[in-house]
Amino acid sequence: MPTASALKTSSSKRAALVIDEQSPNHHRTRSIPSSLAPLLLTPIVLLVHGYHPYAGDAGIYVAGVRHILDPSLYPLNAVFVTAFTRLSIFPWTIATLVRLSHAPLSSVLLAAHLLSILLFLIACHQLAGRLFNNESARWSCLLLAVGCFTLPVAGTALFVMDPYVTARSFSTPLSLMAVAACIDRAWLRTILLLALTALIHPLMAAYTVGFVVLHTLIASGRTREALTLSLALVAACGVAFGLAHGTPASPAYRQAVSLPARTFLFLARWHWYEILGLVLPLPLFALGLRHPVSASRNGAICLTCLLLGTTSIVIAAAFVPPAGPYLFVPLQILRSFHLIYALGIVLCGGVLTALWSRSRIAAICVVVVLFAGTFAAQRLSWTGSSHIEWPVAGPAIPYQQAFLWIRDHTPRNAVFAFNPRLVYVPEEDEQGFRAIAERDHLADDKDAGIVAVIPRLADRWALQRNAELNIDRMIDSERIATLAPLGATWLLLPPNANTEFPCPWRNRVLQVCNMEH
Repeated sequence: MPTASALKTSSSKRAALVIDEQSPNHHRTRSIPSSLAPLLLTPIVLLVHGYHPYAGDAGIYVAGVRHILDPSLYPLNAVFVTAFTRLSIFPWTIATLVRLSHAPLSSVLLAAHLLSILLFLIACHQLAGRLFNNESARWSCLLLAVGCFTLPVAGTALFVMDPYVTARSFSTPLSLMAVAACIDRAWLRTILLLALTALIHPLMAAYTVGFVVLHTLIASGRTREALTLSLALVAACGVAFGLAHGTPASPAYRQAVSLPARTFLFLARWHWYEILGLVLPLPLFALGLRHPVSASRNGAICLTCLLLGTTSIVIAAAFVPPAGPYLFVPLQILRSFHLIYALGIVLCGGVLTALWSRSRIAAICVVVVLFAGTFAAQRLSWTGSSHIEWPVAGPAIPYQQAFLWIRDHTPRNAVFAFNPRLVYVPEEDEQGFRAIAERDHLADDKDAGIVAVIPRLADRWALQRNAELNIDRMIDSERIATLAPLGATWLLLPPNANTEFPCPWRNRVLQVCNMEH
């Protein structure tokens, strides 16, 4: 028979169970773990921030993929298309997936974009797990990552993540994973992740390596050595700048890096609000140094960001002047802030968690305003395009309509000439002509971005680009005399341009004309 003490214990357990079930804090179902959040939040990122597969830098990479799949494309200026495919395994990987899956490139690009979103959120979750001990903080980090997905990185012409797929779409999450591995002191994993990042985007990998080296020194208590290393880097850049000071830049390269669309290359040409976006994060990181750095993972990250950011600003301000020499222009020094911004978003998860503990309504309002603001910003940035450009959807803007007609109705070896500033017309939305039309064209202002990184292409770029400057106002004899020797066979002109060439297609923004007849 049960003893009195056993009966008493059993009775106490039943009573405790009843009290627990009646308690308002009792939950019959467990909350969703933050480890599932990246998968759940991926479609929300797509809905909030949109998708534009052939716009911006994506147009360069997609054209590179098309050239890998069909080397006969772009017979005149393949050198601009292959400039990045030689430096990254990303376009080769996409091309291989197209060949193996037999799926349309547009579908593979969308799948790759969704995968990159998932990897970015997984990387943010990994970092949050190293920096914060509770689930609510990890959820906060992920919600901020969703809201800040397309946050502009000061005046660098970069977003934290792009609303299209490029090499950065994968180098960014891999860089964050490398930082998480560095925090774990898992050196083999860190090296492997850095190597993979370098294969995808060498420049962004270089800045991640710099961050990892500085963080390793700081986290191990050797802050003075990290500071010495930063000062040595500044001094080395100063010596190299002094040696290069007497080396003149070619007029073609000077023109390419001085275009209005390339202001991000020089800190001296930034607007005040862009400089504010560069400087403001640094004191915020300084506020995170409330505890001894060696005893705080958050403090080590903050100090590393502060040191890397300050070093980059000093080098950019002192040794990358608009007047030249342009030794460090191809390195785009201030793009080191891309990683700093991504890490700052994760660290701000702690701030949102603190707000949640004080006022859940206020925290929810912050998230809602952030999501609504970034959604509105994307709609204002892409005024003509559909918010999500699905693979099966038709063209939304007249420029895309023209490019698709060209793809279907002109010879594959056609080479087009048009106003080199066309890509930056607001309604054009930076849609890549080569990527959509699958046809070549004379160099334009978008190609100047490639020239900034690969100076040897400058003379070729300037010769073609400058010949097109007045194309809309030329008479046909001038167009033939100026453009035909450069290889142009077709024209894209505004509908009001005077021409006697046959123009088999037109809409309200463009007419497509054959210069060979």
